[in-house]
Amino acid sequence: MSQPVADQLTAEGHALFEQKQYAEAAARFERAATIFPSHAVAWKGLGNALLCLGKTTEAARAFDRAIGLRPDSATALWGGALAHADLGHRMMAQNYLSRVLQLQPSWVEMARNVPKLAAFLQLSSHVANLLRGALGPYSARAYKHAGDPSQVIEVLRAANCPVKGTVTYASLGLCDHAWREPGRPRVELLMASTVDGEINGQIVANAAYHLLGNHFFPEPGSFVRDVIAVLGAGELSQRLPHVYFTVPRSWPIRLPLDQGPPAITLVALVPVSEREYQFWRAHGAAAFELALTASGVDLADLRRGDAV
Repeated sequence: MSQPVADQLTAEGHALFEQKQYAEAAARFERAATIFPSHAVAWKGLGNALLCLGKTTEAARAFDRAIGLRPDSATALWGGALAHADLGHRMMAQNYLSRVLQLQPSWVEMARNVPKLAAFLQLSSHVANLLRGALGPYSARAYKHAGDPSQVIEVLRAANCPVKGTVTYASLGLCDHAWREPGRPRVELLMASTVDGEINGQIVANAAYHLLGNHFFPEPGSFVRDVIAVLGAGELSQRLPHVYFTVPRSWPIRLPLDQGPPAITLVALVPVSEREYQFWRAHGAAAFELALTASGVDLADLRRGDAV
């Protein structure tokens, strides 16, 4: 058998697809791709049929094959973006969508009308790439708002950053929020911890949601009370219940990340005690920062005691 037979099977598959007979169409496309494995159109058709059948993982593989054979196929890239977005493969979906829009710029409006693709057109998609360059490779986890599951903040985890033995946790999604005060840059949070664990991501996500819910910009030198206390994290929530925002000096990152507009910057988050909060309240941010430095306490160590 040869390409002409595969072409015929592919044509039959397209006809069945138009009639919404997706299972039969998938069978034709799959047979065509088996007979002639370099048939990019058959692989793309198979991806579309499988996507309609709800077989997203298999659809993504088919689109990947089609794109490998025809990297300039906007329709295959579109299908691949849809499938990988469904699977939560953010990087792959974003890559495919970016390539689609380079080939077909007018499709941006179509993408905005597809919620799972519209998310990749937000500022946070650009910031994700900037953070990868600043922090190095990272993993990510989504945290839904307890009161509104439609709100999602991602928290990135970068190992051995900013130094070996320390893990950086960074918010992703806070930057999509425009602050009420004119001239405020978009911002994401960084937190360093020598004690790795799920609680770090919870702290960063809860801090981000607090800022969003209260329209409070994390100006370096400011405090937010009880961000960790409300997490109910045992003695940690009692010992270090609050968070302090400061300039991220521990990371060798030049700020702002992007001059914009809008400008994009980073702010460091430090878990702090009630005693430290009272010192800050009594003496101000400048004296508090000096006291932290003079103490020699590792602020990234969640097991630490008071630094003042």
